[in-house]
Amino acid sequence: MDICTQFEDLSNEIFFEILDYLDALNIFAAFTSLNQRISLILQSIPLRVIISNNYCRNEVDYLSSHLIFHAHQVISLEIYDTICDDSSMVSLLFYQHQFINLQSCIFHDINPLTKLETVIKQIQISNRLVSFTILQTEDNHLNEKIKAYLTRSILMHPLSLRSIVLQYPYDYSDIFNYTSVSSHLTSLELLISCLPTTKLLYSILPILRFCHTVRCLRLTLVHKTSLENVLK
Repeated sequence: MDICTQFEDLSNEIFFEILDYLDALNIFAAFTSLNQRISLILQSIPLRVIISNNYCRNEVDYLSSHLIFHAHQVISLEIYDTICDDSSMVSLLFYQHQFINLQSCIFHDINPLTKLETVIKQIQISNRLVSFTILQTEDNHLNEKIKAYLTRSILMHPLSLRSIVLQYPYDYSDIFNYTSVSSHLTSLELLISCLPTTKLLYSILPILRFCHTVRCLRLTLVHKTSLENVLK
């Protein structure tokens, strides 16, 4: 007699393997309320949250409603701040949830109007966070005040950050005022803008002076008058 094995009869190990290929939204959409056993499995797995720029607000709200019970399981975030029908997704998620076990965080195209205070407060107390990245394009220019606030907050992270990528143009002239840079930092990537070109060296030297533990350093030097062409 043929034996029919149903999906829910698979071992926990196979479920863990399958779920490891999926991001949080797909997991919640496919497996929530399927049965008690799978619900228990969903409470014990690490989650990776991805919010793409083609998402709609109702998808983000659906994801956020499930993160109420699972935010502590999130180990990585990759968020486009502006989606197809809304913006400020970064501050929305950090305002609604505490990601206490976050290890990796990537923000794309932060909207200049996004309020980042709550986000930065969480980042500063995240003792498991090892990688932080901001990738900014020419369509989302941040003002100098926001860039100064972000740069100081991230570079002076007091806890566990090992890798930092800040891909927005900034001159780093105020780094002399920093009291310290994250002591665990081993990889750093910055986009440095300066005018005139002769002052670029004075932007680089303070960074080298403060980053004692960095083993991998990538500095992209950009003249302000050619910045638009470089970012494209």
